[in-house]
Amino acid sequence: MTSDTRQQVDEARKARTREKLLDAATKVFMRDGFHATLISDIVAEAGVGQGTFYRHFQSKREVFEALLERLVSRLLVQFQPMNDQLPSTFEEYIEASRGVVTRMAGILESHRDMVLLVLREAAAIDRAFEAKVEEVYDSFALQTQLFIDHAVRTGFARPCHTQAVSQALVGMGLRLLRLWLTNRLPAPTVEDALSEFIEFAFRGMEARPAGRDGAPPAI
Repeated sequence: MTSDTRQQVDEARKARTREKLLDAATKVFMRDGFHATLISDIVAEAGVGQGTFYRHFQSKREVFEALLERLVSRLLVQFQPMNDQLPSTFEEYIEASRGVVTRMAGILESHRDMVLLVLREAAAIDRAFEAKVEEVYDSFALQTQLFIDHAVRTGFARPCHTQAVSQALVGMGLRLLRLWLTNRLPAPTVEDALSEFIEFAFRGMEARPAGRDGAPPAI
């Protein structure tokens, strides 16, 4: 086995062990909460020794942050199809956005307990972790702003303070997320809530006829 091949095998093994520790930590954190969890609990769940743990992470806080980063990366990649092919009509913007939000909802549903844990305990871990979560919100707002900027440039959206609008949309989405994950969503189904969110984001509350291309008439 060549040195390059051996290195690739070693890197793959390290990556698998790291993922194994993250998966085990997820189970323990969801079961016991962040503060009650011990590193010994995580390694017992993973079936490895503490030495293995410390070759990958320095603390349980670092593991928790890695779990957040893994989840966020899985969510942000859902914007990629829309980035690769920006919509060319107003209706395409709506459908592309609906696809992004729907795909992210599926990921959030599959990580429901972990998302709730982050939302509930982030501020109680330390200020640095709380700031990390705020950076996550800003990442989603920035991605949203890029799409709104393009929509304004191409005439599909009215001129507006796109940074403020994008932050407002993220805030709305976060509130809906909390209600959904705690089974307090004021809509018959999550699909209904997502549809209302998209319609409000693009059409607002004003009742007016659509233009020929599906876009609201210019104000």
